[in-house]
Amino acid sequence: MPNHIESLDELKRKIYLFTAPLIILALFLNNLTEYYAVISYYLSVTLAFYLIFSWIMIYKRWYFRFIELSNLFLVSLYQLNQYYQSVQVNLVERNDSISDFVIWMPLYVVYIYLTLGRKKGILFSFLVWALTAHIGIQFAPSYEPNSVDSLIQYHVANIVYIFVFYYAQFAFGMFSELKTIKSTAYIDPLTEVQNRRKLDLNLDLYWEKANTTKQELSVILIVLDNFKKINDQFGHDVGDRVLREFSQVISNTLRNDEIFGRWGGEEFMVLSPASLLNARKLAEHIRYCIEKHRFHDISNLTGSFGVSHYIPGDTKETLIKRADIALYEAKSEGKNQVRVC
Repeated sequence: MPNHIESLDELKRKIYLFTAPLIILALFLNNLTEYYAVISYYLSVTLAFYLIFSWIMIYKRWYFRFIELSNLFLVSLYQLNQYYQSVQVNLVERNDSISDFVIWMPLYVVYIYLTLGRKKGILFSFLVWALTAHIGIQFAPSYEPNSVDSLIQYHVANIVYIFVFYYAQFAFGMFSELKTIKSTAYIDPLTEVQNRRKLDLNLDLYWEKANTTKQELSVILIVLDNFKKINDQFGHDVGDRVLREFSQVISNTLRNDEIFGRWGGEEFMVLSPASLLNARKLAEHIRYCIEKHRFHDISNLTGSFGVSHYIPGDTKETLIKRADIALYEAKSEGKNQVRVC
């Protein structure tokens, strides 16, 4: 069965729970040095305490989206205030640089895109950039040449970060969509095991190895006995749940090198790099597990099995045909048994 993939919100929640305490500590330490800016002091303290409140809310899983947006608003205010103080003190009074902002700007831009997404993120990023540009222009008559160079470097770097992360998020989004499409094309949506298309591809690989390297290959066809009666008596919703549970029971019995998927309807297939004897033992083990399993809706169910093994000269079609013949014999001779052909 496919591994569980967490949502983006859950990923962001875990990142926030980990990073927020570090940011809170950094804000309190920063206040020890920002003695010259009263507004910065009170704003950073306010932000620190709000981050503590936000950490508790997110830990409790309460109002995550509101907390996320409100934090972005406060962080942006803090960022703009710090930029204003840095321009006023470092560039105008000290004729220094604002290199600290160039260092921290990538994290801030990433935070914007994570919170707002790609399209809204780039608009908000340019809004913040325009506000910083406006602040910088206010002090233009007071700049020394070194200060002008530092300010230009900051704004150029800011624009580069905005575009780089925009296209990076676009690329990751496209990759994620393609991965989802590919997964959908190869995964049965009901049982979440491999579908027939993916089984065919894996059979190609296993058959090629058997044909060239003499690797063992066995095919096991499995059918859920009396499935039509289940649908007729209990309805298709119960039938769907039974198929999901049936496939889960089989998946739990297999090794990593054994391929399992839904061949069609109530019929499933296992591809195993095993001898005929071991494949039959595997089929018997699966049959026993199904027979002993207590299904939630139906209680007891059984399955019939047909096993075939690759012999020199076999094509994929003849290999599957023999497994199908064996499966037919198992069903016609009483079901809940394994037959080999």
